[in-house]
Parts: sequence; structure tokens; C-alpha cells
Amino acid sequence: MNADISTPQAEGFREEDLLQLEICIAQRADELWKGSGSRGGTDLIHWMRAEREVLSRFLGFERVAAAMLAGQH
Repeated sequence: MNADISTPQAEGFREEDLLQLEICIAQRADELWKGSGSRGGTDLIHWMRAEREVLSRFLGFERVAAAMLAGQH
């Protein structure tokens, strides 16, 4: 996860930012999948975890992760 992503507070959301976010999420999900032994049927779990991690970093606060976890009830 070394992609340089500008923050929404600094420049606003751009199409390029959203595309870069999706790429970062996909890369992180792949890392998580490989790290867990590349088992089939776990793609959604890894995608959601990667999404939470990347969005938390992109937005600059952990409340995103907490809000996403709270919605899992």
C-alpha cells in the first residue's frame, strides 16, 4: 500500500482519486488473500477488510472503520 493518494480535505474527490482508491483496495485485498493461504470463497471478506483499511487511511481517521463495523450487526 504505497500509492500516493491526495486527501479529500485538500483537493476534493476527483475521478482519478476514486480510481486510485479502487486499485489500492484491490491490491490490498490480494495481499490479504495471499497472506491467508489463497483460500477460495474468501474474496468478499478480504475486499471488505481492504476497503476499510484503505478508506480509513484515505480519509485520515479511524471512525470510518468503526462506522463500517457498527453496520455489520
